[in-house]
Amino acid sequence: MRNLMALLYYLCALFGCSVGGTTIEHHNVIDGVDILDSRVRITERIARFDCKASRSGQCHYSLFRSGCPATTAAGAATDPQCAQPTERFALAAGTTREIVGIAEGFKVCASETTTAMDADCKPQPN
Repeated sequence: MRNLMALLYYLCALFGCSVGGTTIEHHNVIDGVDILDSRVRITERIARFDCKASRSGQCHYSLFRSGCPATTAAGAATDPQCAQPTERFALAAGTTREIVGIAEGFKVCASETTTAMDADCKPQPN
């Protein structure tokens, strides 16, 4: 069923129909050099991750469930289930990945390094 829905969305896009959605861009530049250039396009329950460029050669993504509150002043998550990402993966620069059937309202953090992120997209303390 998920693949059928994805096919319908692709057909709509092919014919120029927009099904709405959200685009999240991460673009960090230092001294004119791309440190990270990433785009995440979310439509319905399909997320397309596009790693355009990364200084390290890979974009590292951490996905967190929706509705996670901010961390405390000490840096700890107020909800233990929010402390860890629901999914982590890396993409080589110039590649894409699609996830069909992704939970609505997830939060995405992107980085050029393998450093673990918290729900606020800040590096986790060791």
